[in-house]
Amino acid sequence: MLSHIIRASLAGAAALGIASCAFGGAVSASYLGMGTSTGTPSGDVLAIINPHQRDRSPIISRDGGRVPDDGLERPEAVGQLNFQRPMRIAVHNEPGSEPDAEMINATKEFIRVMFGSQNVNIYYLNDRDLSQSIRTGGVDFFIADQSFYALEQAMGGVEQIAVMWPGTGDSPSEAMASTFFRKKPADGSAVHDPLTYVATHELAAMTPKSMSAWLVGAGELVKRRRIGYEDLLSRTTFTNNSQRDLVEYVLAGRERVGLLPACALEQLALDPSFPMDEIEVLNPKKKDGLSCVHSTEVYPGRVFAAVNDIDPTLKKAMTAVLLGMSSIKYGAEWALPVTNRPVFDLFYTLKIGPYSDLAGWSFQRFVREHAEIIALIMLVIFLVLTYTTTLSILVRRRTRALRDALGQRDRIEAEAAQSRQHIANLERTGIVGQMSTIIAHELKQPLGAITNYGNGLLRRLGRGDVEREKLELALREIVLQAERASKIVERVRSYAKHDYPPRKVSDLSIIIENAIQTFRRSRTTDAELTVRMHPHSMAEVDGWEIELVVLNLLKNAADAISGIPDPKIEVCLYPSDEHTWILTVGDNGPYISDEQLSRFFKPLQTSKGEAGMGLGLSIVANIAERHAGNITVARNGSRGVKFTMTIPSQMKDVSVIADMGPETVSIYESGGNGRVAREVVERRGEEQADESPQLERSLPATVHTGTLNDAVHLMQDGDMHRTGRPRPPGIPGSKG
Repeated sequence: MLSHIIRASLAGAAALGIASCAFGGAVSASYLGMGTSTGTPSGDVLAIINPHQRDRSPIISRDGGRVPDDGLERPEAVGQLNFQRPMRIAVHNEPGSEPDAEMINATKEFIRVMFGSQNVNIYYLNDRDLSQSIRTGGVDFFIADQSFYALEQAMGGVEQIAVMWPGTGDSPSEAMASTFFRKKPADGSAVHDPLTYVATHELAAMTPKSMSAWLVGAGELVKRRRIGYEDLLSRTTFTNNSQRDLVEYVLAGRERVGLLPACALEQLALDPSFPMDEIEVLNPKKKDGLSCVHSTEVYPGRVFAAVNDIDPTLKKAMTAVLLGMSSIKYGAEWALPVTNRPVFDLFYTLKIGPYSDLAGWSFQRFVREHAEIIALIMLVIFLVLTYTTTLSILVRRRTRALRDALGQRDRIEAEAAQSRQHIANLERTGIVGQMSTIIAHELKQPLGAITNYGNGLLRRLGRGDVEREKLELALREIVLQAERASKIVERVRSYAKHDYPPRKVSDLSIIIENAIQTFRRSRTTDAELTVRMHPHSMAEVDGWEIELVVLNLLKNAADAISGIPDPKIEVCLYPSDEHTWILTVGDNGPYISDEQLSRFFKPLQTSKGEAGMGLGLSIVANIAERHAGNITVARNGSRGVKFTMTIPSQMKDVSVIADMGPETVSIYESGGNGRVAREVVERRGEEQADESPQLERSLPATVHTGTLNDAVHLMQDGDMHRTGRPRPPGIPGSKG
């Protein structure tokens, strides 16, 4: 944008462009419009470059005399030069009355003196022609302000060999600035925010192409975010006149603000007629390295630059001449190059020059400036799309697999339902079969008793020997055994329908006592039966099933000890903890091997030979399982076995030993007559033993001689005892 602004203002001078031409022989050449001997502009070109200085010779020094050549010592590098053609030095525009104009004029004259006038051609070119000459090799050196040099440096092909250091600056980097001023108000009112005041009032400047006369001041306003550069251009009046004309323009109007290069007001104030007392400097800067009054940041001064492809010896000689030039008379000197980074920062602030594409939005610039972020976003989008696509594919696969799995599950469930139904049918069939074994196993006893009682009564009726008391006893037993058989049948039917009767809180001691009663009445054994248990041993059980367990275990024990000397059976019931009972049934039968023990609870496995079905212990194990307990078997010392069954009380938060009575020990004598030999009752750690004749009277009436024996005696002739019970002849150990 800067190049556009600079070049547009000089469009009228384009017709007077200077074309470069070849140099040959000893004849010096110059550009069109320049004197061939002096290299100064002709009248028309000089008038276009700077009309108000058209009559001034550019080589006149401050005191009006030329640079003397007497007493000047040429550097050694100059003496080593062998000129094939004159060197070509271009000056960017005519400096006119700017503060550094005399230094530039003196520099041109000093170079002519040091190198010889015949070896130096100096040209005044506008920005377009100077830029073209640099590109085409038409110049060797050029003097320009920092803005023009920065533009050329951005395009490459040039380098600075010296920078102007005015005496008003502390360093070469602090050589140039701009000054805002206004007409001092009559009331002397001050401006609280000078830059805002400048941005909101009419601004006047000399030309939009000068760095110190425009760009530096504009950059200060834009940098402080007071106004945009385009808006500032549209609100600024460019006078294109001298500095004094600009001051007069500002003083002639109301609410106008002027912009001049730094140190310009001090130079104008040297004229006694200049109205310095009517001028107020806005936003003055202090102690920043530039002693002239100014309103902006400071920048490096003018540049003496060389094109890259010239002879290094010539470049070295020119550097030596510039650095050796005296500055006492001209208020400035040439110093070593300094960085022009602040100039590029100014371009960036104004969005001109190499940053002109930043002034407006463009897709290419946006992509270029945010390439990393856009690449990251594109990567994220790619990853998201990849993830989404992959996830979608996986979801479809998993959905298909899930549908297949659900279909398979439905098929499996249908098959499982069919299998469950089949298993239920088999289970019911198995239960019916198992219950059939119970019928076959358990009904034999009551039916046998009924048959015996019936046969006994028939024989007595045949003899006419029927007593009412005996008849009533036999009939009661028949009814009792018939009811027992009926209960067995009803229980089997309920099992077949999975209609298990509810459990009730019962006294296990009474259930065990009933089982012993049934055992003693249905079985004749020579074994001594010892029973240890506590009254009020409460648990939530099915009394009939627990009685069936005890009865089966007693029958197995009786079968195991049949035919051995001194047979004994022991039944124990005691608490394992507050919620569990332990029931044991042991005998002193023959030695049992491990292999025999392992087959005890297997169905259809029996140790009774042809007489056994192998189902009794299987039924016992099923009953224990239904009561959430278990049953185990182990050797009972060196002889016999002991069955141990755990029975959970099933009563939550109720201790089984809370109301439990003291342990009682009942010993039934052998021979099957149902009498208790003696009973021991433990109370408070003491034992009290009574002989059986005394305790027999307190025992339940159901504890008596076996029922089968009563039925046999009912059919036999003989005297009856006065106790109302027949004497069982032929039974060892019986008592009268």
